Amino acid sequence: MTCNKDHSGRLGEAASWYSDLQDPDVTLETWEAFLEWECEPQNAAAFQEIEKGLVVLDRTNRAYGGMGQSAVSGGGLPTGSVSRLMRFRSVWLAGITAALVLATVSAIAAMPIPHPEPIRYATSVGEQRSFDLADGSVMTLNTDTEAEISFTGSQRYVRLVHGQALFEVEKGKRPFIVEASRSQTTALGTVFDVYAKAGSVEVTLIEGSVGVVPVPAEPELWDWLHPASGDGAAGRTLVPGERLVIREDGLESVSAIDPSEASLWRSGTVWLDDMALADVVTELNRYSRMKVRIDDPDLGAERLSGSFHVGEEEGFVGSLAMMFSLEAERVGHEVVLSRAEKAN
Repeated sequence: MTCNKDHSGRLGEAASWYSDLQDPDVTLETWEAFLEWECEPQNAAAFQEIEKGLVVLDRTNRAYGGMGQSAVSGGGLPTGSVSRLMRFRSVWLAGITAALVLATVSAIAAMPIPHPEPIRYATSVGEQRSFDLADGSVMTLNTDTEAEISFTGSQRYVRLVHGQALFEVEKGKRPFIVEASRSQTTALGTVFDVYAKAGSVEVTLIEGSVGVVPVPAEPELWDWLHPASGDGAAGRTLVPGERLVIREDGLESVSAIDPSEASLWRSGTVWLDDMALADVVTELNRYSRMKVRIDDPDLGAERLSGSFHVGEEEGFVGSLAMMFSLEAERVGHEVVLSRAEKAN
């Protein structure tokens, strides 16, 4: 963007020089200042661009040609320069307006196309909410989630800042695009879940079809929206019952899941399918301001399948303590789980 502004600025300066040089009383100081400005290659290129746009004259016949080597006495121009300027005066007068218009059009073309201000949606810890979007789609946000919506005449765009969201997309000609972490998911009419977690993003397809492409690791810009398409290196198409995980390092994996389980969280039930206890605790902490901590890596590696209900996290921690023979110690706003010491 800076380069475009710089180029349009140079075009404006070049057009201004045309305006100054058309004056039959132009001074030697003006010519010398112009020649000094033109010494910079980018300025010279801008001046040439104005010339080509106007089709005024060949550079080899410009009125100031050779003046840099002329010997001048007094304050006037070299002999013959004024007559050459007068010869081209009428052409310049006709072209100055066009030059200024060209510079203005170039500056406008270089400006970014403005996007509408995004609308922000968010939930707090333990909260779940559904939102009816302007196109008829429904977006349901899970606990501690933030999303930004920006719909235009050509696309429906969502940026999932963090957390988890289920999208029930209304069919339409405009693609529905969800960007989260290192992924961009595109659908026309479908139901899918996107979960942006620390270190990875999960895209789960429940109904229909979606295309998912990785997003470069540069800062996120709402300007670069590239519809997802196809399989392979450029992207992947999911079918119902597939979950795609994209890690921060770019590695991808696809697994089969039960679509009915993927949306259970909407009813307040969190399903845990053969998860490490450390991951179970991370999931549990999303829904409660009371945080659980495990300091023992071996304990964190234990596996667990099951479910818990949102709002009953404390009872679930008690069940974990019983199941794995653990001690639960409350320290401030945390509960620390550790293996019970065996009696001698």
